[in-house]
Amino acid sequence: MRIKKTKATSLSCAAFLGGTLFTPLHAWAAQAGAIAGSAMPVHIPAQSMGSALDALGQQTHTMVVYTPDAVKNLQAHAVNGVFTPHDALTQLLAGSNLESIEKPGGGLIIKKNKAGKAAKKSARKEPDDAETVFSVGHRYVKAEKRTSNIVMDSIAYDPYENLGGNSSIASSLVLLPGVTGIINGDEPRYVSLRGISPDLNHTTVDGLTMASIGETGSGTRRVNLQDTPVEMTSRTNVYKSFTAEQSGDAIGGIIDLIPMSAFDHKGFYAHLDGYGIYSTYKGSVGNNGIKGYSPHLGAGEKSNISYRFGKEKQFGIVISSRYQDRVTNQTGSSSGFQYLDKSGKALSTTTDPTTNPNWNGRMTPSSYSNSEYANMVTTLGGSGKLEWRPVGTNIKASILGWTYRRSENVMGDMNVYNLKNTVQNQTDNSGTIQVNSLYVRRIQSTYSRNSNGIMGHLDWKHGNHSVVVRAGYTWEGYDNYQPLERMRAYPKKLYATYSGNAKDGDIIRLTSLSSATALQNSTWSAYQMQQQWRSAEEGIPTVRADYTYNTDYKSRGFGLAAGFEWRELSLENNIRMQEYDTGFDMTNYANFTNYVPSKWNLPYVFLNADGRKFDWSSLTQGSSKLASSIYDSKISNSRYKEDVTDGYVSLHYALKNTVFIAGVRADDTSYSAWMPTVSNNLVSDNFTKKSGNYINPLPSFDFVHRFPWKMNIHGAYSRSIGRPTPSNIAQAENITCGTSDEDGGAACSISRGNPNLKPRKAHNFDFSIDQYFDHSQGMVSLAFFDKMIQDDIYTLRNLTMQDGVLYNVSQPMNATGSNIHGLELSVLDRSVALWGQFFDLSMNATWMQGNMKYVNSSGQQTRINHMIYQPDVLVNGAVTWHIPAIQGGLRATATYTDKYLTSIGSYASNNQGQGAYFMLNMAFWHKVYKNVSFRYEVQNLTGTRFSNVVGNKLQYTNNTSYLGRGIYFHVVLNSL
Repeated sequence: MRIKKTKATSLSCAAFLGGTLFTPLHAWAAQAGAIAGSAMPVHIPAQSMGSALDALGQQTHTMVVYTPDAVKNLQAHAVNGVFTPHDALTQLLAGSNLESIEKPGGGLIIKKNKAGKAAKKSARKEPDDAETVFSVGHRYVKAEKRTSNIVMDSIAYDPYENLGGNSSIASSLVLLPGVTGIINGDEPRYVSLRGISPDLNHTTVDGLTMASIGETGSGTRRVNLQDTPVEMTSRTNVYKSFTAEQSGDAIGGIIDLIPMSAFDHKGFYAHLDGYGIYSTYKGSVGNNGIKGYSPHLGAGEKSNISYRFGKEKQFGIVISSRYQDRVTNQTGSSSGFQYLDKSGKALSTTTDPTTNPNWNGRMTPSSYSNSEYANMVTTLGGSGKLEWRPVGTNIKASILGWTYRRSENVMGDMNVYNLKNTVQNQTDNSGTIQVNSLYVRRIQSTYSRNSNGIMGHLDWKHGNHSVVVRAGYTWEGYDNYQPLERMRAYPKKLYATYSGNAKDGDIIRLTSLSSATALQNSTWSAYQMQQQWRSAEEGIPTVRADYTYNTDYKSRGFGLAAGFEWRELSLENNIRMQEYDTGFDMTNYANFTNYVPSKWNLPYVFLNADGRKFDWSSLTQGSSKLASSIYDSKISNSRYKEDVTDGYVSLHYALKNTVFIAGVRADDTSYSAWMPTVSNNLVSDNFTKKSGNYINPLPSFDFVHRFPWKMNIHGAYSRSIGRPTPSNIAQAENITCGTSDEDGGAACSISRGNPNLKPRKAHNFDFSIDQYFDHSQGMVSLAFFDKMIQDDIYTLRNLTMQDGVLYNVSQPMNATGSNIHGLELSVLDRSVALWGQFFDLSMNATWMQGNMKYVNSSGQQTRINHMIYQPDVLVNGAVTWHIPAIQGGLRATATYTDKYLTSIGSYASNNQGQGAYFMLNMAFWHKVYKNVSFRYEVQNLTGTRFSNVVGNKLQYTNNTSYLGRGIYFHVVLNSL
């Protein structure tokens, strides 16, 4: 579907609103009678009907919508002279068997002239509510999928249907088939496509790569889509099969954010959404001795303005903004496990204890902990886009810029009970165990992450020729100050009872203590006192040029696409540490309270110190702590640089209903990593440089056949690669000791990078069948995919005993090979009439099965029947009930995600993962005045608790966390 529109109004409203919430390719609204408007010059040469309608829309400032099928193989007469828009359109459509339908409020739909019942059915009235204004965007999404030569899914931004106050790209993408949300708090932060790690997606804005520095600045390739707002976009496309014309460094898929355009609207458009937030979980706020944290309330604003100006309305400007201040207080409980032999002694954990014939078959807790987080998240930013489309030139030019900042003020408190291995009164699900120690921690973070970009776009078409040149620079920065204080006590003769079965989806919990005063009577000593400053910056300049000849949807015969891309990634990561002498008495800092967190049975102990105001100068720093401060400050610093140069050629051949595409892309990559030099446990100021390069030809073949009864079949084969993350390569060997006793694990850890990693290489096979119905308002799609991956990357973990000390060693390695295949079923219909009501329905389900072959810590070839981030089953659904009587609607979205693997352990029972979860969100809106609507929303209506799981089948729950529900009240102002 192609859309053209215009109509301008005063720009002064821009200063008043400051931006507006994006709306996808909407714009049915302007003033009635605009189509009949005053006469104006019209110059349209004889050409294809689709191109002629595009030109008419631009020259007459009228929105014209048509489907490619309606204008296929049609030629338009030349129209030259002074006409009203209505008269010009009449001449253009003369003899074409096309008719125009004027939409109430403005805009034209061009469709085939049908008679009888079919025509009456196709002209049925749509629901008349505020959300209908965005229906064009949804239609465009379906039309793009239908006409695409690539297996893809797409989702339009709709401020009424995109639930979640954050309205992020991640929150919208999880409703598409094959998309797994990687949860942060109660919202997805990253997405996995088709069971592949988020690091193996390629995320772009208008085809240019977005920068990503990772969680803490170390550098990953996963883009934080939680902080990527949708209001600067019209839609987001997810490409699941690959041709040579796309970037070759993606195995999961390509996520492309399509910026919104002022030409998506008829003229001036404004949308402002101000809202308040109530978070139901208060947590430790008010009980932890720290002031300044909100227990419940937050607020936000999202806005967007679009305006066209100039004598011929050839210029456009789009401004968006967002602000949100949200409470995300959270609680979590976790349990470590120990395995006892038949005599009651603890089994060694250097090998898998569950395979030991002396295991008594029961799991008892080795530690039990609770974490309480008080957190305020602030998001602030905006975008601006300036466009130029001179009439009669087929030139489109634009400059887009954005900046978004997310900052968090976090305070985390933790109580960790470390337990001895002698169990009394043990049954399958309960027992009594002695407490060895209690560790109390307070960690605070004041960190910010900023995402920025500026890019230019030039598009020129002449006949069957098209040239697109894009250039831009995206960058992301990270800063964090983090003070940390820990203290511990060894209470005498303190016992705890426990109960629970980790197989039941909950953790093994401590239920009571034998003494209410043992902790108060203990001596508390400082265990760890430190400050950390971390900063990182990543920048990616990109230049790409693409040329096509005769490759449009309606083209026939031979076509050609060719182009090149160059980009450079530069990452710098810096850490500074200050560590202080410990062991001094901190009993006066122990704050004993009656506060009991959710799903926790024991009174909480807080460390009563505010690290941001603490007098750190009062602490001592002996020679050992000075040395460790210097070591830890330098060992994690790194720099990484990567240059990618790609060129491609793609040949098209189009028959009446079938398109064949064959091409090859050449990927040439060179990289350098600078890491600290370590000798005799001393870190030098000089960096060691490691360099490498690789060249990969990436062939592809694709065919599409479009049956006359609105059915499309796609088949595709392609090669693609997955680059190692900078943090996999630019990491020196780092030995850390003295902190994991708190967690009941190994005493020391060794982590190292691997500069010799090879990129992953994937053979991708795709096949899909799409059936359209209900006048293309509905679609059923079934897609099959199979990916065979060479040199997959995993983290090899090994527990080893050296000089009586247990070390946990981790290093990224290339696997022998991986495979994943699956089925995606998607059904949607945006025009369901039932009992006199109108509904939009969508549902999708995904089934996946994968495996990885790798060499384990014992040097043996091992197979695991899952890929990392691959659930077996995904089910998503959404329904919108339009209610014309109130010019509003009711919408519910539901997602179910099966459990999935996140980390391969040193043996199978140590594998870790994310537990299965189901989440339901709901929103209701209605108009209260001409341009004013109220909207009410509940996020996480089900009160879902998220869990972590361990085991060879991820069958044991070892952690649960809960944030409560988010309740939103929106006041929406719309210029339409």
